[in-house]
Amino acid sequence: MARQSLFDDQARVVKSNRLVQSKMNWTKLEHRVVAMLIAQLEKDDKEFEEQRVYIKDIADLSGRNGKSLYDQAEEICQKLLDQKIHIRTQTDDGRRRYKGYNCMSSCEYVEGSGYIEAKFNDDMQPFLLQLKRRFTQYNLKCFMQLSSQHSMRIYELLKMREGIKYLRLGIEELREVLSCEHSYERFADFKRWVLERARGELWDKTDIYFNYQVEREGQTPVRINFVIKENDSEKEKEGGSKNEDANETLIQSGQNGERGDIGVEGKADEGETPTFNVFAMVLDEMTQEELDTYSETHIREAVSSARQKVDNDRPDDGAANKAIEAYREALRRVRN
Repeated sequence: MARQSLFDDQARVVKSNRLVQSKMNWTKLEHRVVAMLIAQLEKDDKEFEEQRVYIKDIADLSGRNGKSLYDQAEEICQKLLDQKIHIRTQTDDGRRRYKGYNCMSSCEYVEGSGYIEAKFNDDMQPFLLQLKRRFTQYNLKCFMQLSSQHSMRIYELLKMREGIKYLRLGIEELREVLSCEHSYERFADFKRWVLERARGELWDKTDIYFNYQVEREGQTPVRINFVIKENDSEKEKEGGSKNEDANETLIQSGQNGERGDIGVEGKADEGETPTFNVFAMVLDEMTQEELDTYSETHIREAVSSARQKVDNDRPDDGAANKAIEAYREALRRVRN
């Protein structure tokens, strides 16, 4: 009787946000094998054990040719043992901190067995086991279908901020996380082969998609504003145009262990009034064509003038109502 796959359509990968934000220079095949290992972990596991990834499952989930994967199995083991994770943070007094980790402690393939057997390094426990907060989860099948390692990493980063629907990253920081600091040196190439390719792949193959706006200093691109959208095939998509009502999307619960208030800046304590990021709300409503057409300065000026108008016209309204009115007024000003 044929062996049943360990993974169904609901299989999830769950990892800490620090791991999502780390630098890892892996191939898409290495990403796939590690994702399949992570998807087998249970939320109550306290330590790592030997795990198996079947070659047939890799082929079925990714659409790869199974025979070529069997031929590569030993090489996959060798590369996984060599692969490292690079995490950069700051100390309490603001100094930069770097720490590197080996991902796997052992990796084995026996010819004819049909599977790779591997065990995570114990140092990976804080990033994969007993996660209570600040974690990201996503669908394994969506991830496995992506055909570029850059698209895979962008998918992870955007799933981390799916609840907020907005992610702002410096271009150099994004290049480092994607391990492409020394490739696609012209921004036009980076945009074409990394951003646009990921945008198309996520649209076609995953549960989210994104638009983005490039921030510039003079003529130099310096930051990317990602606007993250739910990719629901049952709803009308953009290009059609997928528009959401501001009242429905203004406040949403977080899905990935973080507060998920769309357009809310920072994390207000209980009882405090949150500050709504109208700029993010406006970006969320704009099409990619509009984001390419209008400059960041134009959008920010429209938001600023809209907020001033609403503050003057409706001084007694609450923060949420003011944000909604400013968002609507800013959109009108951007498009006029």
